[in-house]
Amino acid sequence: MLQNLRRGLIVITAFSVAVAAATGPAGAADPSSSQTGSAASTPAQLSPEVARKAKGTDPAARNRVLTEYWTPERMRNARPMETVLRETVKPVTPLRAGTGIDRAQKPVIVPPTAPTVVPPAEVATTNVDDVVAPNAIPPIAPSPVTGPSTYRPDYPAGHKVARTMGKVFFTMGGQDAVCSAGVVTSPGRALVWTAGHCVHGGGSGGAWARNWVFVPNYTLLPSGNPVAPYGIWYATALFADRAWVDHKTQHSDVGAAIMQFRADKLIQDVVGAQGIAFSLPYYPVVTAFGYPAEAPFNGELLWRADSNSFDAGASIIFMQNQMNGGSSGGYWLSGFNGESGLVNGHNSFTVDGANVFMFSPYYGLSTSAFYNGVKDYTPAS
Repeated sequence: MLQNLRRGLIVITAFSVAVAAATGPAGAADPSSSQTGSAASTPAQLSPEVARKAKGTDPAARNRVLTEYWTPERMRNARPMETVLRETVKPVTPLRAGTGIDRAQKPVIVPPTAPTVVPPAEVATTNVDDVVAPNAIPPIAPSPVTGPSTYRPDYPAGHKVARTMGKVFFTMGGQDAVCSAGVVTSPGRALVWTAGHCVHGGGSGGAWARNWVFVPNYTLLPSGNPVAPYGIWYATALFADRAWVDHKTQHSDVGAAIMQFRADKLIQDVVGAQGIAFSLPYYPVVTAFGYPAEAPFNGELLWRADSNSFDAGASIIFMQNQMNGGSSGGYWLSGFNGESGLVNGHNSFTVDGANVFMFSPYYGLSTSAFYNGVKDYTPAS
């Protein structure tokens, strides 16, 4: 989540990230650093020091070196993306509220998807092969509640919404960073949805992320040890809205990743996926999720915020939400029934660092075009 210095000034930050090859519905290889259509893309990349250890492009080798790289300590020490990047300011021309929105005449809705091969939660949480932190780590004190709309839901591992949400770890500008993200329904069954600035720095000074991994249902055991109940998933391709990559405009701060097979299974089949919706009316009640990591939060717990969403103009919406750095990319669910809903926004930026309201791109025609450009990709086998 990026911070605005003041309303109308966007504070973005330049960094670098990464991924591996993906294929579209026809099996064509995803082009390197493609700028076609609404989605810019790149194959997954490793940072130079990690790539040297991989000694090639074999997926198994990439997975091995990334597992070795993302140790429990490194994950715990990864900084909220906002604190890693050098901030630059780009003015935005706000539109009058309620005007200039790229909304279709009728909403477009993609429903949630249930997992097909998900193990029982108690099995997932005790799978020692998936434990992120087998060594002892001092317990973490719970973060304080910061407002009536933002609180810890304390979902158990395997909860139907918790397992579709997770933490993203990546390297930006030579430093380890963290965001939030979640799985959304797609024909390719491998799509993780997040903020654009969690995959690319935006504008001519931005770069793609490296060493990008996703940990669904990142969870703390009672001992304080973090675990990955459903394993660590490695990105095979990264995508960002082309307007974000070209111009760093806040209303196009949308990103996604295609996740590699894990044990010959696709991530949507293992954890399920939330639905996604475009061109919804404003003012619905939305439920936001994320892993905020700046004080008073600690980044180790999933937080939730409930609020109406409102029109901020310039194809941007906002809600009452006290989350901060590290929650970027955590999605907003409309029609949330306690287990699933429709993604129609995500944590993107706050104003003046006040952490009272959270802002998101409005999911209209442009975001719908971005989704259509990435939804059919599946990892190369």
